[in-house]
Amino acid sequence: MRMIATVYSILKKMLCIIALLISSLLYGQQPGSGIYYDDIARFWKAYDSVTVTKDTALQRMIMQRLYLDKGSVGMQKMAGIRNWTAVKFIKSIQAHPAFWQSIRPHTLHIADSAVVVQQLINRYRKLYPAFKKPDIYFIMGFIGTGGTTTQTEVLVGTEIATADSSVNATGLHPLLQGFFKMNKGITPLIAHELTHTQQQGGDMETRRNSNLLGFCIAEGVCDFIAELLLQYPLNTPYIEYGKQHENEVWELFVKEWEGKDVSNWLYNGGDKKEGQADLGYFIGYAICKAYYQQAANKQQALIDMITLNLEDKQALSRFLVTSHYKGGQ
Repeated sequence: MRMIATVYSILKKMLCIIALLISSLLYGQQPGSGIYYDDIARFWKAYDSVTVTKDTALQRMIMQRLYLDKGSVGMQKMAGIRNWTAVKFIKSIQAHPAFWQSIRPHTLHIADSAVVVQQLINRYRKLYPAFKKPDIYFIMGFIGTGGTTTQTEVLVGTEIATADSSVNATGLHPLLQGFFKMNKGITPLIAHELTHTQQQGGDMETRRNSNLLGFCIAEGVCDFIAELLLQYPLNTPYIEYGKQHENEVWELFVKEWEGKDVSNWLYNGGDKKEGQADLGYFIGYAICKAYYQQAANKQQALIDMITLNLEDKQALSRFLVTSHYKGGQ
């Protein structure tokens, strides 16, 4: 009887494990990884239903009920942060049908990236032993954001993060078209966003009580550490431009860095009429790189920049002074 009971116990455990594995596959999670993909399948189910009717009111209802209302925890947080509505999704689907058709296969293969994402996380732990692993949600947006974070989650706009030169970007903003042409996949974006989850408050953008210097360092440290994780240089348009015009960019920055207005420096890709957008990312990146290069203890330098109080203006000034960064001089 004892043997039968033991066999029964083993079978019961095996069935539980199998049930968990099936559940993870059905709901789009890599077992034990904290990486979630299920919003992608939900979106395309809603998309397929939306595109077979021309009734706009019905389209909105479908998107709301099949996608937005059923979204993951991560998607609900993204929707709240970015003010997502069914109306915005339907407008995007109607305005850019060729894009949506061309991006679909890219998004459906995103789960293949799990190994690469885990490699980034493993490298981060080696660089920064205090690293706290976030949950990562691959979400479908309406071509409005590549991603953001909370303190404990990376939220990826998969339709942007997976787009490359092969997608049909006709009619999209030139900034997006340029990004797609240069995009090397999701790893640079994930590498950037991981650091935001280690910063106090996550990716707060301009919601911090800081100044332009603090806002730029908050983004720049993410780009600098991303290079260490990726093990190759970032070639974003703002970094390429910044390197070629370093003195000029720095001279403009020092006139504004103590203020709070970021409009000339950050998150201005959709508004800037002329010149290179998002040069604040470059400034922050260059300051952090200089700080790291001058430091005798590289691991402590990383700790300093990740844990830097981005609302302490005196600490920000000390960080800048210690970096010895003065443009290309």
